[in-house]
Amino acid sequence: MRSVTLQLKTFLLGDKFYLRSFSDWDENIRDWLAQKENINLNHEHLVVIEFLRKNYSSYNKHPAVRMVTTELTNQLGADKGSVKYFHNLFPGGIHQAFLIAGLPMMDSCC
Repeated sequence: MRSVTLQLKTFLLGDKFYLRSFSDWDENIRDWLAQKENINLNHEHLVVIEFLRKNYSSYNKHPAVRMVTTELTNQLGADKGSVKYFHNLFPGGIHQAFLIAGLPMMDSCC
C-alpha cells in the first residue's frame, strides 16, 4: 500500500493508485490523481466526476459509461453526450474517470 500527503492530509492508495477510502476524497487528491493521469481538469471533467461520486454514493455501484454520457447530454447538450466525447475527456476510459473521482477499483477492473 502506498500513501500521498497533500495539504497535511494523508491519503492511502491501493493498486493502481485507487483511493482506499471513498470518504477521504477531496479536491486535492482529485487534482493530484488527474495530474498523475495527465488530465487537465475542466468544467466537463468536473460534471463527470460529480455525477460519478453522487451516483456511487447513492447506489454503491459504478455507473456504466452510457449513464455518464446521458448525464453529459442533460447538463452540457447533445453534442457532448457521446462515448466519443467522453473518451476525449478521459482517454483511459471509464476506469480512469473512476480513479480520479475516488471510486474504489472494480473487482473486474484492469
